Amino acid sequence: MALADNSNRPAPVLITGAAGALGLYFCSAWASNGLAGGRIVPLVRDGRQQKGTLATTGRYLAPVEHVDLADPAQTEALIARFRPSVIIHCAALANVDRCEDDRDKAFRDNVEGTRSIVDALHRQAPDCHLIHISTDQVYRDGGGCRGEIGPVNVYGWTKLWSEDIARQHKVTTVLRLNYVGRGTSARPGLVNWLVDSLRAEKPVTLFQDVLFNPCHGALVPRVVERMVMARTTGIFNLGAHGDGLSKADFLLAVAQKLCLPTQTLQMGRLSDLSLKAPRPLDMRMDVSATETVLGEALPSLLETVEDLVAEWQEEEKHNAG
Repeated sequence: MALADNSNRPAPVLITGAAGALGLYFCSAWASNGLAGGRIVPLVRDGRQQKGTLATTGRYLAPVEHVDLADPAQTEALIARFRPSVIIHCAALANVDRCEDDRDKAFRDNVEGTRSIVDALHRQAPDCHLIHISTDQVYRDGGGCRGEIGPVNVYGWTKLWSEDIARQHKVTTVLRLNYVGRGTSARPGLVNWLVDSLRAEKPVTLFQDVLFNPCHGALVPRVVERMVMARTTGIFNLGAHGDGLSKADFLLAVAQKLCLPTQTLQMGRLSDLSLKAPRPLDMRMDVSATETVLGEALPSLLETVEDLVAEWQEEEKHNAG
């Protein structure tokens, strides 16, 4: 572990995109003790959060730093100041339709931001462990189970490009990820959408032709911590163990666990819709390489549903109090 100065304190851990849903999982998991003793430094681009703190479910997390990662000078100055031991790179433009509409922004946020980090690490912190968060969208339809690359939308292509850049750093782990969990105020998340819609008796269409095997968001920092401690590098898929489910079956299981009214649910097919950006229908990923590295099976989709429901119930209880 790199040192920030001549003391015995481990260098800090930078978390990009810390105000996003996944970034908050990392910040929350390491709020008390950091990662391997290194304090966390959440990074955000929104200037309104520059002097504030990040918090979720009422917990203090950490003061934030403000940086535009696509600005090489800003990124280099920040990395030179902190000399991090680890960077968790969550920041991205992950809205698939917005990436399709604004390709320049998708390139700037997903590709140029990663390039700035890698270039700065080369000069300022060459031994830093870069954890690059990627996506199942880099695969062709059904390719995640076969390992066949072939994005079908701009988001997937920019993330694949950013993977190639990230791997130019000598200590890099790429996680191709599919996860579910709590959202943010800007993007409330899958369960909040489902609960709010069904309680309001709004029509909800569940897609029977979309297959996936997501893990719960809280699992991601636990897996990353083990990979950082073992100095594991390479490309890994992170999702749930098993064969996967349709999004319809998955969300129906969530609705039943939460005892939600289901009279407004209807089944449909994503392939029948006209979308701005194409989506792969089979997003299941082979997670066996990750399980081999960890030495154990990842949680199943049933466990993912249980964790998702428990998380939502905990937050609803907190909000009611």
